[in-house]
Amino acid sequence: METSLRIKVSELDMDLVERIKRLFGKDREITLTIRSATDLGLTKPESKKVYLDRLERAVKNLEAGKRVELSEEELDGIVLQRLKA
Repeated sequence: METSLRIKVSELDMDLVERIKRLFGKDREITLTIRSATDLGLTKPESKKVYLDRLERAVKNLEAGKRVELSEEELDGIVLQRLKA
């Protein structure tokens, strides 16, 4: 199943998260992609070389231990904190 939602940030709340959980099932893995309608050029096309260079930097960062791991609760807290700002 795949769906896309286009919402205002003000509409993003825990009720929406709970509805998504019910829709897809509590223990099912899903992918959330969050993109601003004004993405500041982050989705502009890039050359193959630029893409591969960026990918190589990402792999090197992972190998060097430079990554961020969050529990579901930590991510919820960050999202709620950002929504209040």
